Amino acid sequence: MNYRDVIRQYPAILAFGFIAIFSGNLGQTFLVGYFQPAISEAFSLSSGQFGIAYSLLTLTSGFLIFFIGPMLDWIPPRRFAAFVVLGMSLGILLLTLSPWLGAALAGLGLIRFCGQGLFTHLGTTTVAKQVPAARGSALALVTLAMPLGEAVLPSITTGALQLVSWRELLWALLGILLTVWLPLLARTPLGPASAAETPRDAPRATGRSPRPLMDTRFWRLSLMMLSIAIVNTGIFVFQSELTAEFGAGPAVFALGFALAASGRVIGSLAAGRLVDRLGASVMGRVYLLPLVAGLLIAIALENGYGILAYMLLSGLVTGMQEPTVTSLLIQLWGSDNLARLRSVFSAGMVFASGLAPAFFGMMLDAGVAFATILALMAGMVTLGWLLAWKPLKAAAGAQASRQLTR
Repeated sequence: MNYRDVIRQYPAILAFGFIAIFSGNLGQTFLVGYFQPAISEAFSLSSGQFGIAYSLLTLTSGFLIFFIGPMLDWIPPRRFAAFVVLGMSLGILLLTLSPWLGAALAGLGLIRFCGQGLFTHLGTTTVAKQVPAARGSALALVTLAMPLGEAVLPSITTGALQLVSWRELLWALLGILLTVWLPLLARTPLGPASAAETPRDAPRATGRSPRPLMDTRFWRLSLMMLSIAIVNTGIFVFQSELTAEFGAGPAVFALGFALAASGRVIGSLAAGRLVDRLGASVMGRVYLLPLVAGLLIAIALENGYGILAYMLLSGLVTGMQEPTVTSLLIQLWGSDNLARLRSVFSAGMVFASGLAPAFFGMMLDAGVAFATILALMAGMVTLGWLLAWKPLKAAAGAQASRQLTR
């Protein structure tokens, strides 16, 4: 099926997944950052204190996803969505109404947990389970909600904060969230959580649930799956140091983010079709190549053009990530326990994004050149690719054998 066919056949499910992922933008760092100065001023926090609190909340969110995320395997998506909407609502109310710092930080933590974590988890997992015939294309379509949010929400937020207070803006966003979700929860026709697909594409030797942390294949794949989060987080956090060393102005990253958003859309749409045609295991062996190429170009040029090339190519990989990785998890372990598998993956992404700045910061404090750090990152991505090669090759061979016997 092409994208038009997928939209025509699964409109309600795609709308549900797209709105869930777009709602998750409320808890993403790019949007929370616009509220940081006002929140810090309201609760008398220094930039360092806010940063420490934010990192702890992010790591806690990753820890909780590991336990809460698997519930989507047995709880109907509509009920799980109601839980996430309630959590986001409570978080906004605590942050904006509580005079106590502890309660306000708990509210911010709920916004992060439900936004960055559960809304995205809900959208991708539900769509992957409910659209097995065109999983890659469906995931590519709904994950476009991420770059769309990055494109439109910052300008809307910046303009709104000139007219209303940060609390009033969050209340308005909460009102919009409830206005969209209440009728959606009442009308969206979704099957049960486990009704998506009998895992014919990943038959299991036993009836037990997959235990990815006990499976060597998962650990061999883990560095490959987490590479983009590690590299991008470190570069984005220390972008001022990178531009200074490469002799580029601050405007370079503003243009770079626009290129990354464009690359993300192109990568997502391309990966969706390729996953459906070639299989996730084949895509898994090639989708990180643009990331390595971007790092090498940046190292070779050491100027603003190198940064722009990296941002475009890393955007391509970021767009390819979700259709490729989610489909790969299903191909290897089946769809019945996808929520459990994605929870492990999501927790790893959160922890990786939390630890990467520490590594970059220690390297920079030690006087290591940024170009050298980028070379280390290219080596890490290559190592992840080499570690993943054997299980990906085996999965591709198994898929080819099953297609021949059908």
